[in-house]
Amino acid sequence: MPGRIDLKLAELDITLPTPMPPIANYVPYVVTGNLVVVSGQVPAIDGKIAITGKVSAGISVDRGKEAARLCFINVL
Repeated sequence: MPGRIDLKLAELDITLPTPMPPIANYVPYVVTGNLVVVSGQVPAIDGKIAITGKVSAGISVDRGKEAARLCFINVL
């Protein structure tokens, strides 16, 4: 039986991907107090970077939102 998190992910039409192997040697996250700082996230799909560029310099705001969503899904 799916839990609350699984149900919410399904409701948002989010499928968690298999994590990509690291591209470089870095610390993926640091915990300081009650804050977690995450590093090295890219908008990847199936292990390949899907979106590159800079918002307002060739990438639309909507495409930037899509890239941010992909990054966050990959963090999960």
